[in-house]
Amino acid sequence: MREPRSARLHGHPEGEMKASRVHCRILSLMALLLGSSTFMAADSVKLAIVVAKTGIGADENLPALKATELAVEEINRAGGLLGNSIELVEADTASTPLGAKKAAEYVVQQGVIGVIGAFRSSHCLAMSPVIAAARIPMITPTATNPEVTLGNEFLFRVCCTDEFQGKAAASFAAKNLRASRAVVLANASETYCTALAGYFVTDFTAMGGKVVWTGEYQGNATDFKALLETMKTYNPEVVFLPGYAHDSGLLINQAVGSGIRTVFLGADAWDWGVDQFAGPALEGAFHSTHWYADSALPGNVKLKAKFQKSYGPNGYNDMQIPLTYDAIMLFADAVKRAGTLNPDKIRAALQQTKAFKGAAGSITFDRNRNPVGKDVILMRFQNGAWRYYKSISPGP
Repeated sequence: MREPRSARLHGHPEGEMKASRVHCRILSLMALLLGSSTFMAADSVKLAIVVAKTGIGADENLPALKATELAVEEINRAGGLLGNSIELVEADTASTPLGAKKAAEYVVQQGVIGVIGAFRSSHCLAMSPVIAAARIPMITPTATNPEVTLGNEFLFRVCCTDEFQGKAAASFAAKNLRASRAVVLANASETYCTALAGYFVTDFTAMGGKVVWTGEYQGNATDFKALLETMKTYNPEVVFLPGYAHDSGLLINQAVGSGIRTVFLGADAWDWGVDQFAGPALEGAFHSTHWYADSALPGNVKLKAKFQKSYGPNGYNDMQIPLTYDAIMLFADAVKRAGTLNPDKIRAALQQTKAFKGAAGSITFDRNRNPVGKDVILMRFQNGAWRYYKSISPGP
């Protein structure tokens, strides 16, 4: 059972400290590839993966790196991109928008023909001008804010947008939970969180519900006592909490510990380990996401078997795995259809993608480079584990 290949870090002290370990692990991977029956093309071409390797989001993207390793090995084993093996360039966002911008500048300087990432909407928005100026196609696996792809013809996504995710959460709260009074608590530091909160408020209100209070907190918050004291006075039937795993989990844990009894409803960023921070307090909570591990989709069944063969029976429980894998395989498919390594022509081929069969569903891009027709999945935390609850399809 192997560990994920370490990233090539850039521009941060932590990366320099890990340089020797990175070098050793790269050599190990090269030995693995050269020692197998894998086809190694004579020439190579650079593809970037932009992730958080340091900072508050450092642990979040580890599943994405495992998926990246699987996808790149599979592509190289099959002959690479038009006969060129993929040389992966990894860059660290340092978990900040500024770090993401610097990472984008770095990978552009390295001469990559495509970028996979970043994984947060605020990071992608910071990268977008750099990517647009360089005219390099970029596919984000998990950045859901609708603004991410607007105005940049080189930026694509393989996940649903927050506009649909917010509507799905509001519909679930109003129709399935039959809630009429909701509180919304948003991480004011993240575009993803505030935008998703706004969509929920608009749609829940339109469905006849009442948002009795909207509160905000900063992304590095760990003590939510004052916020929770205010929330308790509103006695909400449901609390929509579109935060990341760390802050959402701590908030839920403290809320239940203080005697608050309500239904907590989150979004796809909970997929990044919210249970690690919430603990048993998470029981009965729901969250929306793009995929679930036991999906019967052929692409998912195939990827699950590969992942478990490489990394063991546990760990295939994060949406980044199929979405990152899909983004890389989609890029390879576009290169094949374009018949060239020219980034402009690869971008054009990506735009023309229709019914690409991925592990997380079929991908056909609309004019804003968003996948159309994908379901939002609702998961419920029951008996200490996330379980599939229902799928919500987009309207006509």
